[in-house]
Amino acid sequence: MKRIVTQILLCVLLVPTLKAQITDTLPSAEEIKAINDSILEEAYRLYLHEKVAWTLEDIFTYSQLEVKDEVAGWIPETDDGITVRGVFYNEDMTKALFESSVNIRTGEMSADDTVRDLTEKEIEDIAIHLKVIYAALDLDEEDIPGCPENCTFNIEPIKIGENLYRVYWILGTEQTDIIPFGCDFSYDCDSEGNIKDFRRYHKTYIPTQLTINGDKVSEIVHSHTEICPYMAPTDIALFLLYGYEESDLNGFRVLSTVLPYYFTFDAETYQITTESR
Repeated sequence: MKRIVTQILLCVLLVPTLKAQITDTLPSAEEIKAINDSILEEAYRLYLHEKVAWTLEDIFTYSQLEVKDEVAGWIPETDDGITVRGVFYNEDMTKALFESSVNIRTGEMSADDTVRDLTEKEIEDIAIHLKVIYAALDLDEEDIPGCPENCTFNIEPIKIGENLYRVYWILGTEQTDIIPFGCDFSYDCDSEGNIKDFRRYHKTYIPTQLTINGDKVSEIVHSHTEICPYMAPTDIALFLLYGYEESDLNGFRVLSTVLPYYFTFDAETYQITTESR
């Protein structure tokens, strides 16, 4: 799905992504479980907020807002962590031109086209949002993959600690029967846009078809290299968005080319299991 604007996610990750430590000794079963659990935790937040973003943007897209062309961007705001408001603001970042909201428990949605002044908190959130997004300009050019044809980058800044954000760049597409795995990366930065850490999850674009010649695909498998020996949070979020909700598939597998394992995600149980290859 194409995204009209980017947004800042006001969700705190309880467990950060654990990097794989490649040594001569394989990680223990307990270590692998801890890593898989942290990946599941992070993936769910990424999925949930991407799903909320789609909903809020759809409300805006199909609204009859007369000043729609004046909207420069939007941010989500939440007071209770349950109802998320999308605040769509003007280029001067002084006015809220439109608001859409969704209750993540009930799915109840609403919209308000009343023009008002942005609050001080909203103005501050917008400023942080722009700084963490534009932090990508400080990355080495060779680290940033190109965006494949018929895709867009969806940018998801997630608050992971005091003055620390993890900014995900994941693919979105309006193509049907495709899961747009690949070309994804993230970096951690503070509210001033100073990058603290960087990670790539895949080396290339891996467009995964859900049907081939009209027949449904029965299994999805792709491989990971040394840059991401485990399953990635982006893998799970994209599968839930483009695969699980659009097909009969309940999961997929990742072949680690560094560790001697397959990692299997099951959406029904929301678990990652590990088996030797």
